[in-house]
Amino acid sequence: MKILVIIIALLSFQRTIAQSYEELMELAGTQIKLERYKDALQTFQRAFKNQAEIGKYDYANASVAALRSGQSNLAIEWLAKGAKIGLGNSQEELFYFKNDSIFKTIINDDSYRKVLSKMESQLLEKNKLDSTWQYEILSNAILKGKGSYQNATPGFALYYVNEGGLEIPYIVFVPGNYNPKKPTRAVFFLHGGVITGEASFKIDPQTRLEPIFTIGDSTGSIIIYPFQKGNPGWKDYTHCSSVIAKILTEVKARYSVDINTIYLGGLSMGGNVSYQFARGSGSPFRAFYAISAKPKFADFESGGSLVVTRPIYSLHAKDDSLYTYENLKNVYKQAKRYPLRWYLTTVETGGHGFPYHPAGRRPTLKFFRDMFLTEEGAGHCLPDLAF
Repeated sequence: MKILVIIIALLSFQRTIAQSYEELMELAGTQIKLERYKDALQTFQRAFKNQAEIGKYDYANASVAALRSGQSNLAIEWLAKGAKIGLGNSQEELFYFKNDSIFKTIINDDSYRKVLSKMESQLLEKNKLDSTWQYEILSNAILKGKGSYQNATPGFALYYVNEGGLEIPYIVFVPGNYNPKKPTRAVFFLHGGVITGEASFKIDPQTRLEPIFTIGDSTGSIIIYPFQKGNPGWKDYTHCSSVIAKILTEVKARYSVDINTIYLGGLSMGGNVSYQFARGSGSPFRAFYAISAKPKFADFESGGSLVVTRPIYSLHAKDDSLYTYENLKNVYKQAKRYPLRWYLTTVETGGHGFPYHPAGRRPTLKFFRDMFLTEEGAGHCLPDLAF
């Protein structure tokens, strides 16, 4: 009981100081776990009041708090808003909303039945698009010895490389303006969200919705998207560097790649390992980038000497509560004692996953455009931040 009282006291204090949307979502989640549903409901209402972009799972969690607090109409309203942005578009989610005991009080409500009907329609459409994409990634692949980059089709293609007995999948996205007679910029994107215990590679059709592919199409860049799983994941740099080298060799054989404008980077855990790639000498990469990542000073320095010789571009939200901006800023200040070309750009809000929010897509696209212009065009267009 004493521990519970302390937790509740801490929650009450946290509630008074939490300012960002991400922090409020964490607070509400903890309140739900403690079955403090009315408090959670108030936290959700407070967070939603001034938030332009609300995630579909935030609406789902808020509906649970509302139902447990006797606010059925509000719960249905939030579920309807969630459905509009994709809530319930998997078989597992739809089953949950149809059968979980939490929703038994509204299961026969006409308004809720309409929400479920919308979810069912969206799921059918999603399944059609998924099937189309799965066909595309196989049919667009250029078989070894069966053609050259002259045969590349705009869109997605799936390939595999073998490393340590593992068949590791990767996607190549070719932009709509691809011209095989003109060498094209290529960008490696190392994804985040690698779960430690994940046992197998997951080629989820929803991968096609990753913002990096829209950026690739907008900037006329080939996007190379390796998949990774929990073990070895992105944490084993030796493994990762070997995988990337093999993929790059294959991509250059199949596609018209400009060898002078190849970039490597990633988001979250994928961004973390990107800082390590920047340490290598004789790198084939023009520059490196990291989004919502957590650098370490050791990534830049060894034995009192600078070990990074290529430019690094970082993009971070100031309200990121997973990999905090404060940590990034501290490492940045230490590393800038050296003549290091490390350029840091920030957004004010959006949290760890801001590139996936509608409002985060424009600054993310601008970040890539600026990096390409700085590296390939005249002049320097990214400010060197002063603290």
